Amino acid sequence: GIFARLARRVVTAARCSESLAMLAMTTIGVVGVGTIASSCVRGLCGVPRAAETAPTPPHNDDLDAAWASSIGPPFRFVVSPRNAAKAAALVGEFGAERVEIAASNQAVLDATDIVLVAVLRPQAPSVLSALAFRPEHHVVSLVAGLDLATLAELTAPAAKRCVAIPLPVVAKRRGVTVVTPRDAVAVQLFDYLGRAVAVDSEAEFRRLQTMTMIAGDLYERQRTAFAWLTRHGVPDAAAAAYVGGVFHSITDDARDASPQTFADLVASQTPGGMNEMVIREQREDGAYASLECSLDSLHARLLSGKEDASLAPKAQRLLREGTPRPSSSPDGEATATSTAPPDDN
Repeated sequence: GIFARLARRVVTAARCSESLAMLAMTTIGVVGVGTIASSCVRGLCGVPRAAETAPTPPHNDDLDAAWASSIGPPFRFVVSPRNAAKAAALVGEFGAERVEIAASNQAVLDATDIVLVAVLRPQAPSVLSALAFRPEHHVVSLVAGLDLATLAELTAPAAKRCVAIPLPVVAKRRGVTVVTPRDAVAVQLFDYLGRAVAVDSEAEFRRLQTMTMIAGDLYERQRTAFAWLTRHGVPDAAAAAYVGGVFHSITDDARDASPQTFADLVASQTPGGMNEMVIREQREDGAYASLECSLDSLHARLLSGKEDASLAPKAQRLLREGTPRPSSSPDGEATATSTAPPDDN
């Protein structure tokens, strides 16, 4: 409710106050100005300059931007020139005193100590190996799929480096960003942008990264609900507004989750009630088991770079049921493949 949202903003203001002494007016370099990097810049250009001078944070989420902008940003950025349109858009929004377009990627490094690397994964080796990093550089990689060992090799002799996965919503300072290894500077930056979740190992990081890949499934559920409403006579505008709003309202209960939150929320549904009925029907239909299979499949693809069709929910269900799975014959026609073990005789 209102008081919970206000409390969250008070906590955020306190975090800002504690760490501003270290990062206030820090100049941050950005190599690769795509959607994610632009979102980080927009969010960081709107955080409180001094939490103790801030007005009381509003309880209405829609006022966040106005509240933060009225306080003033503590950061300035030097960004790479390659994506000229996105870089120019940032200068247009925040002014040349906050965002400077460098002449080259190397010029970004020469002007800054903290560097956000946000190039595409296939470009990372060629872009980063061409740059001269310094030992004092603090590198925060936003490159999806770039492991720490490769990052260390490409950014040597930079002494500090970590990887993070922000989502575009950090532009509104409502994002949750996973970081590994635990890195004080990165945690402070992403706490400004919502909340940082730091983990010790890259294995934990990759498991958590999988959660960012089920956004499309959530959107498809929203689209399905929207289509059902409009098919049954609800006007498009009302259906869209309510589906978007009600999903947001429902998930807000888990926004600051503890390890017990999800079990408690499920258990809180009235026995025999309609919410409990949907849980039961979906479970009996295998919907949640299918989600687990998709998470396994996503994680495997994240590690290997390739999709393994045998891990998909349908393939796993057929395997459990002992049903022959379809495979492709040399002429491209589907044939039945037995799941039974070979005969040893």
